[in-house]
Amino acid sequence: MTLRTIEFSLKKAGFNVFKALDGVQGVRILGEEEIDLVITDINMPYTKGLELIRHINTNLEPKIPVIVVTGITNSETRAHATELGAKAYLTKPFDPVVMVNMVKSLTGEN
Repeated sequence: MTLRTIEFSLKKAGFNVFKALDGVQGVRILGEEEIDLVITDINMPYTKGLELIRHINTNLEPKIPVIVVTGITNSETRAHATELGAKAYLTKPFDPVVMVNMVKSLTGEN
């Protein structure tokens, strides 16, 4: 449900969207496409969201902004995601308008 909400909201706002169902697909897409921003959950199959953030900030140039959208609300996970390079952290349920505004801000699409 969350993936569909994110995809629908971003497409409605005029963004091109590539979606991955797990972190391995996400890494593959990052290697194949020009990506301006990544939205990830913490809990994903295979490569977890924190590992994906680490991969982005260790292996990719230029650095791609990352927004975390997750049901995990503890401050330790939020702090760890931020330390790894996440630019924003939204907890579920979230307001799609807020998410789209974050994307616009982080991509310079205001």
